[in-house]
Amino acid sequence: MKFNLCTIPLAIIGFLAAQAFASPTSKPSVDKNPGKPKRADCVQTSNLAGDHYSAVQIALIAQNSGFTGNSLVLSVAIALAESSGWTRATLINTDCSQDRGLWQINNRWHSEVSDDQAFDPAQCSQAAYRISSSGSNWALWTTFTSGAYSAYMAEAQAAVSSLSGGPAAGNKL
Repeated sequence: MKFNLCTIPLAIIGFLAAQAFASPTSKPSVDKNPGKPKRADCVQTSNLAGDHYSAVQIALIAQNSGFTGNSLVLSVAIALAESSGWTRATLINTDCSQDRGLWQINNRWHSEVSDDQAFDPAQCSQAAYRISSSGSNWALWTTFTSGAYSAYMAEAQAAVSSLSGGPAAGNKL
């Protein structure tokens, strides 16, 4: 068998050319922070939507969920600080999670609360009651930890005080 010395180099060049066309044109990205979770970046966006509830309406819902005494007043103040009383209020966070409803229940940390539940005032109140340990621990709400709720305490106290007559006194949802 006779080999032409040009045949082998031409075969190698052909193979290399085929590999060049078959490989991707861009380099694969290299993760510069392996082991760190990838963080989604969203623009923080707030949207006030749905029905606008008064402090008295929020107080009635919270009372029906089990909030009493000072925890009832706090729950109303926090709902007002979180959503301004809008039942379908949302906040898209920079990590792309979403806070929803009157008490702004986060969908990442509380995925057990569906959007339908979060946007339903009674179910959102029940979720807030459970998450806040029956109104005794509001540390998960930034409006509590930042003190922003305090601007609504007088309004919340007045709303709760007006409930003394209950729904028979004209306090209806």
